[in-house]
Amino acid sequence: SLGAFNVRSILADAGRCSPYSSELRERRQSTMDVEGSEADVPGAEDVPPPPPPPAQARRARVQLPEHEEDDGPTYYRLGVDYPIEPDEEEVHHQCARIKKLENLEIVGPKLKKLCLIANCVEKIENLESNVNLEHLELYQNLLKKIENISHLTNLTVLDLSFNKIRSIEALASCPFERLERLYLSSNKITDVEGIFHLTNLKMLELGSNRIRGMPPELANLVKLEELWLGKNKIVSMAMPPLPALRHLSMQNNRLEVWEPSFFQNCSGLTHFYVGHNNLPDLPEEFALLTDLVEVDLVRNAITKIKPVPELTKLEELWLNDNKIEDLEEVRHLTAFPALKTIYLERNPMQDLGNKEAEKRYRDAILEVVPDIRQLDAERLNWKVSVLTDGQEHRLPGIRRA
Repeated sequence: SLGAFNVRSILADAGRCSPYSSELRERRQSTMDVEGSEADVPGAEDVPPPPPPPAQARRARVQLPEHEEDDGPTYYRLGVDYPIEPDEEEVHHQCARIKKLENLEIVGPKLKKLCLIANCVEKIENLESNVNLEHLELYQNLLKKIENISHLTNLTVLDLSFNKIRSIEALASCPFERLERLYLSSNKITDVEGIFHLTNLKMLELGSNRIRGMPPELANLVKLEELWLGKNKIVSMAMPPLPALRHLSMQNNRLEVWEPSFFQNCSGLTHFYVGHNNLPDLPEEFALLTDLVEVDLVRNAITKIKPVPELTKLEELWLNDNKIEDLEEVRHLTAFPALKTIYLERNPMQDLGNKEAEKRYRDAILEVVPDIRQLDAERLNWKVSVLTDGQEHRLPGIRRA
């Protein structure tokens, strides 16, 4: 019938178009056999070719300069880059990149003062002809030893601070009878030695080293007026008798106990600095320091303001950053009649940050000592007098009101 014929025709056409028909398999096989040929593939002429890959922009070629060899830092020479005149009495160069002491025989015995500050000097040498040198300053260099200076018997000032010196024992062989000021701060010194024959020494600076204590032989320095020992590792205040000592600094050490003998042996102090330790309240022996003008007790473990009426000359009292809690302690400030400057800030009694408490703190102090010139960082009771002849309008930058 017509219906059966249509079904058979549809099935026949489906068989011919099936991907699994023998005709299509042969056609696909022939297409695969002919590589790159698309002529026999139905509809191949309708498929556009793939687009070409995008052209990549060509980078500019960077031409690097030829590497120049680095010969290291440039140093300059005394007597060559820095001329020395034969009649000069002073040679002074700072931050000049000088590495060596040389050519100083040009001035010979005429040289009185040699200052090479913040340079690169590694060794003390070539000073044999400079026998009349009075001031030798090699501050902030690269020295590791004290050497070749024993013949400089006229020295009055020797400054070897900020170097890399570990021992000062070599000074024992230096007959410096005229030496008055010796600066050795910021080195790596562990022991105080080799200086006890310097009986005319007036100032000794040993701060920022690794010293743990002072030897009894220090008593030989009978003319010593200033001793600076801040930023060491000192654990004891014990000192030999030093009757001429007026200025003593032991700030930033490891002090935790007051040494009673200290106040007898150093009773002539006028300026005494022991801030940034862990010292407790003042002992009774503190009253022996009757000439004291300025005292630094900052950042210790002090809880009270001890009245010491014997300190009639005390003008500056620094007690900030301690542990004083009771505001009533400020009433003891009346025991110091010459007081001009007081630092008490950052004690618990101030209650920093509380505006009302800070005002009570300030008012309480000024009620007790109304004539002081400075409270913490605030200047008080100062008057500025301006002396003028009426000609200030002629000066550039100044206008008359």
